[in-house]
Amino acid sequence: MQAVDPRTLDPAHPRRVVIVGGGYAGLTVAVTLAHRARAGDGIEIVLVDPRPYQQALSELDLVAAGTPRPQFAELWYADVLRGLPIKVVHDRLENVCTAEQCVEAGPRGGPVVRIPYWRLVLATGAIPFVPPVPGLRERAITMWSVDDALALQRSIEEQFRHAVTICDAAERACALAVTVVGGGATGVEIVGTIAKRLPRMIARAGHDPAELTVTLIEGRPDILYDLPEIQRVRARQRLEKMGVHVLLGRNLQSVDATTAYLEGDVAVPSPVLVWCGGAHADPDAVQWGLVSDNSGRLVCDENLKAQGHDAIYVVGDVAAFRDPSSARVLPMLAQFAIREAEHAADAVLREVRGGPTRPFVPNMHGEFVSVGPGWGVGWMFHMNIWGWPAIVMKRVTYIMYWVQVGSFRLAWKRTVQMLRMRH
Repeated sequence: MQAVDPRTLDPAHPRRVVIVGGGYAGLTVAVTLAHRARAGDGIEIVLVDPRPYQQALSELDLVAAGTPRPQFAELWYADVLRGLPIKVVHDRLENVCTAEQCVEAGPRGGPVVRIPYWRLVLATGAIPFVPPVPGLRERAITMWSVDDALALQRSIEEQFRHAVTICDAAERACALAVTVVGGGATGVEIVGTIAKRLPRMIARAGHDPAELTVTLIEGRPDILYDLPEIQRVRARQRLEKMGVHVLLGRNLQSVDATTAYLEGDVAVPSPVLVWCGGAHADPDAVQWGLVSDNSGRLVCDENLKAQGHDAIYVVGDVAAFRDPSSARVLPMLAQFAIREAEHAADAVLREVRGGPTRPFVPNMHGEFVSVGPGWGVGWMFHMNIWGWPAIVMKRVTYIMYWVQVGSFRLAWKRTVQMLRMRH
């Protein structure tokens, strides 16, 4: 890996592959190309991302609940790309100039530099979707970055300190309330970890853990709709056993400094409110002159190429790829992002070597969700798995990814860190 000034790149390089975005998809494309390219391919790999690290969103629940080392949720490029022929440009994408086959990148609001490409891979991901519910944007903490998780951790700690000063028991109980909105995987993992870890934290702060209220709100009739019904039932039962109040089928109407108001005149004490209600494709994508769907994701063909642009691949959350077996756009899941990235890297190398590309065929091998540390639900190869075996399988997927984009050394290092922090 080498961090470079984009102005030093050779503007006439005939086989430059520019990858924009260093998430699961972008990093996988870059590393796969670096490992599989031959000396005679003559490609130059350039990764464009303003950050020096990838954020492990699946570990944000630990950071939010007071894990002492939030850096574990950051996978630094220097660790992953060591020794690989990948040039990293730490700027943000400003524009895609399809006619000139170049991208414009630079610091936000600053001067831009043009980077020509032979092939371009757009993997710019997604951002949290926050609907126009009165008070929500001002009061809620999203859960999409290490900074978000640290903000939640600070908010919880500040609320604990404030509760110490309250004499009235009922008022203090309202102050010791955490609400998570969104019953997808992120919301369930956040609320499960909070429910498991906060009672100990609250006891250390001098409060009675029984005064803590943790609530999960989901507007649909159930949580975890991507999982089989029996697994959804098990997840609900586990949350309720941990003391989580699960409110289903009630949409959020408004939010103020202390309360979330739901349909049916239901008021939920929510001095700490976490929004996990979904994601939206990179909002800048619709400005690049490429075809997008109604949700703002970039339309791509069966080969993952942007519609009408043979030199541009689109992968990950920003891609609107329709599963040929169902005609539905693939959901924003890391496993699809990684498989699309592997396919795009293979396609680029096939083009370099004069061979034909192949259609992308999505396959979902399984999905696992943690419901508090040490317990989870999910499935793999049509088999339901729950309890600690589900957590083991979830951790195995992390290790496989670390080996894929890094090395066995990196996977071992991070596995040891994970085990220490989980206990």
